[in-house]
Amino acid sequence: MRKSVKRLVKAVVACTVLCVGVGLMLLATAEVESTPHGVHKRLLIPLPGGSAIGFPIYSGTGDAVRIPGFLDGPIVVRTPAGDWAAHWFCEDRVHRATGRGDLLELQCAGARHAFPLIGAPAPEPMAPMPAKLAVISDLEGNRRFLDAALTRLGIVDAEGRWRYGDGHLVVLGDSVDRGRDVFAVLWRLHGLAQQAHAAGGAVHIVLGNHEQYALRGNFSRAHPEHRHAMMMAGGYANALAEGTVIGDWLRAQPVALKLGNTVFVHGGISPRVAEAALTIPAMNAASHAYWRRGSNGIDPALLESIFGSEGLTQYRGYVAGVPDSYPVATRAQVDAALAAFAADRIVVAHTLVERVEALHDGRVYAVDVNSETARPEVLLFENGRPRVIDIGVPRAIADPAPPALRDIELSSPADRAMLGSMYREMRRMSGLPHPY
Repeated sequence: MRKSVKRLVKAVVACTVLCVGVGLMLLATAEVESTPHGVHKRLLIPLPGGSAIGFPIYSGTGDAVRIPGFLDGPIVVRTPAGDWAAHWFCEDRVHRATGRGDLLELQCAGARHAFPLIGAPAPEPMAPMPAKLAVISDLEGNRRFLDAALTRLGIVDAEGRWRYGDGHLVVLGDSVDRGRDVFAVLWRLHGLAQQAHAAGGAVHIVLGNHEQYALRGNFSRAHPEHRHAMMMAGGYANALAEGTVIGDWLRAQPVALKLGNTVFVHGGISPRVAEAALTIPAMNAASHAYWRRGSNGIDPALLESIFGSEGLTQYRGYVAGVPDSYPVATRAQVDAALAAFAADRIVVAHTLVERVEALHDGRVYAVDVNSETARPEVLLFENGRPRVIDIGVPRAIADPAPPALRDIELSSPADRAMLGSMYREMRRMSGLPHPY
């Protein structure tokens, strides 16, 4: 018996040593893929047959990183007395400043930037339908598209100032992740909300699943250069932490909006949510409470209605089914969702479509056209009537610059530190709550 145990132990040890040895051999032949500016993206480990398996590098590390003209942030903490402390990433390093008042001005790469530190209060999530309303979604850190679209729609003037009067803009979730200019988009919307409020209009920011990932500190979908800047600035979770201007502003936004007889949610209203007999105010209140204190004390049905796989921010059933989860919604299920919220129409994003589409006999509008192939369309409401227009502004998502590749050097302290940091960040993110 003892001999059998010894043989088993020896076999396990030999197998472990062999696996570690093979792993080290493969690792020694790996390549590091970086952005053109030196930020690490993936570790590519070759496989037999000429293929490779890629592991994302979440560490925010790089090789002599310098990103010309790139400003990320600022991350601003403001006290009730009006003092503020800010830090931001500019090109290759982090800068810090303190001050007092309602405006932060800074210089980066020879350009001046100004950030109003007092935002407009979040508009009422249940209100009459305005005479003019535009809906965009899934901006995903694409500041260039946002500016061009707002100008083309006549929402802002040539200098970027609000000119939509008492009109409303709905940004239907996923303003963050994937694109590099996440903070530029958020600060732009934050300032625009203030201008719209002063003019009698409104900017409605409806939270999507990617805002929730970002607020949890999950940067697995973030652009590598944005991730690098945030890691340099103290960590991605801290960038939107409670107490920061943008972090607090995001936490105050709703997950559901109803204007007139039209409901706006990022994903959709699944049969499960419709049957739960929940209200828009209750779901918004639960979302706000969750970001203040976590899930303790919140009705699990409310949490599931927001964060679950069939919740407001994740459900895709109006556009497509999800294998082993749910099929495409039926007309009866759409009607039941409308009846549950006393609405005539639901507008959703989250699931890509090739054009802004009226689905289910016009009861649902799908507006996520964030792809290179989709038509550059936008949904408008004019005196309550929906109209789709082509604004001729492409998303231009693809990065035209090819990535850089180099061999890993296990003898290099920098590459060993990269591997260690990569492992720690993967472990940290694997421990984040999912879905809540």
